[in-house]
Amino acid sequence: MSEDIAALVRQLGAVERDERRAAADRLVALGAPAVEHLLPLIVDGEGTRQSAAEACLERLGTAAIEPLRRVRSEGPGRLRPAALRILASIGGADALAPADRAAVERLVRIKLLDETPGDLPAGSWLAVPRAEVQDIVGALGLHDARPVTTALGVSAAVHEENSLDHRCADGTTTTEYRVFITPEFDGWRLVYGADYLNGNWAQAVEKLSARCREAHFYAVDDYHGARVWWVAENGQDKRGYRTYGDPEWVGEPMEFERDLMQDEDDELYDPEEAAEYTEGVRDPEEAASWLSIQPTAVEVLDRVGHGWLAVTSPDVGHGRFRGALDI
Repeated sequence: MSEDIAALVRQLGAVERDERRAAADRLVALGAPAVEHLLPLIVDGEGTRQSAAEACLERLGTAAIEPLRRVRSEGPGRLRPAALRILASIGGADALAPADRAAVERLVRIKLLDETPGDLPAGSWLAVPRAEVQDIVGALGLHDARPVTTALGVSAAVHEENSLDHRCADGTTTTEYRVFITPEFDGWRLVYGADYLNGNWAQAVEKLSARCREAHFYAVDDYHGARVWWVAENGQDKRGYRTYGDPEWVGEPMEFERDLMQDEDDELYDPEEAAEYTEGVRDPEEAASWLSIQPTAVEVLDRVGHGWLAVTSPDVGHGRFRGALDI
């Protein structure tokens, strides 16, 4: 049987796509015995065979967990890092053995002692001034907030799986999320959660402003050409812009916008610049530079504390979310 599996593994590098697909399907159908033949390709393979082997292991799902755990505990040593990464990709922290989970938690504690966060993503984020972590957690109804490095928090809430379906005790299904609260930068904390903010940003900014007095939301979607920035105070919308909103603008121009608006009588009148700011500022990152902080500039700002990773339901732990996270 080992020779047959080895032949199928070699076939993953075949020129014909149909041949590669047939080999992958047969390897997945074999289940756990295929793992010891596929894992070395993650370390030693390259190109098509390497990516095909990783895809097969992920398709194997829970059937691959025990063989991968054996590699983690018994070796060979050169395969242990790859086994850990695939385990996390298949089943999140819940798929790791207790010893591995403890080791990861210990590494996070060590990294937090001298963390130097890099700049943050500028896709979509909330910004809250002078807010305590417990106020943000309470306002958004978050649970199980735990200290994490900024790299881990961004990885968990933006780049890897950050939403999942949860079957409730009453038979209904809800969607639950992971949310990352950054350290404080120049008095501001940013909140990330790619899937969470995609459908909940309006309620989130309202709740945060009601609890923390003020909250902002910013989003840049280059694929759809969409821009959003929003400011709320004490639970009420103050000013906002949405590319595809109806209405497009909400509230009156803020002071920084009025300063950018030009009159034809101005000595330095520029027709193009005047047209750009006729109704206000459309660019979220420009608005953020005036109103709060820019995520792409936090590396040079004063930092206080560390980040926190939380979930939106007490019944959904961190361990169910899949993905190999940066630390």
